Amino acid sequence: MTDPFRPRGGIWPVRLGALAIAAGAALALALAASAWPPPLIDRVPRDIADRARAAETTMVRAAQVIRQARRAEGVESEAAGRGATASFIGAELTPLTTTLGSLEAKHVANSPRWASALALRLHESGLRPGDVTAASLSGSFPGLNVALAAACQSLGVKLVAVSSVTASSWGANQPGFTWPEIELRLVKADVLRQATIAVTVGGAGDRARDLEPEGRTQAERIAQTVSEAMRVPVLEPTSFEDAVALRLTAYARASGGRPIRLYANVGGTEASLGRSSSVLRLRNGFLPGVPFDFSRDRGVMARFAERGVRLLTLLNVRDLAVRWGIL
Repeated sequence: MTDPFRPRGGIWPVRLGALAIAAGAALALALAASAWPPPLIDRVPRDIADRARAAETTMVRAAQVIRQARRAEGVESEAAGRGATASFIGAELTPLTTTLGSLEAKHVANSPRWASALALRLHESGLRPGDVTAASLSGSFPGLNVALAAACQSLGVKLVAVSSVTASSWGANQPGFTWPEIELRLVKADVLRQATIAVTVGGAGDRARDLEPEGRTQAERIAQTVSEAMRVPVLEPTSFEDAVALRLTAYARASGGRPIRLYANVGGTEASLGRSSSVLRLRNGFLPGVPFDFSRDRGVMARFAERGVRLLTLLNVRDLAVRWGIL
């Protein structure tokens, strides 16, 4: 009996050969499609790719400096066993802790890949050497603060930041290693250029009203010490509206008359995000400078958007890490 599945004369019928060729072509197209578009670092000019890699190297060095300082001063992170990404992680709860935070999100935020990813996307967004970026840097995501500073530094972009002392849990919430103190250490170690142009205690009303008296006093003392070392003012608003106004004035003064091309919000500082629910509808990452909040409770982000300034918000780090290929 003739085997119906055996090619006659050792040759497959033409139609089966055609199917095999078509299947091979489809597989080749699928493999090609999986590699398209190429990574952003392969689509930018070579010098920008080099600058992005340099930003990542700077963040690695920053983590090493802080890790060594922690060991020398006996202020280890409670997550020290987690390796390099633990350098910027504090404790679960301290008197300087304002809100609850996710430990896993803090680890994600401390990946050095954020520095290169931000450098590439800042360039892609149109920022060029000499441009000014304003930022609100809270202690909740010190790793992202370092990444943004390293990215701007590598691109020659001037970063002017208002920095907060307090932080959410697992953030920069340990005395000696609050965000402004971390930045000061990195400036002294010649890793970063100073970005902070004003310091606040952070928290409710930018006056840490959500802390116990002990924590508030401690935050105020740290803010004063850092302000003297950095030679920048401490912002002491009397209300939420005053907190927004003082920050805007500080940015205008620090920009030296040059236009602010981007406003970056890192973490969840009340004065930056505002007290309106409108900000909750915004997606993380880069956003166009389009008004999104007209309430009296709008913060610095909304005020810059009203002026047509593009925004960058770094808050929901897991979502952004997936979208940007950090994870």
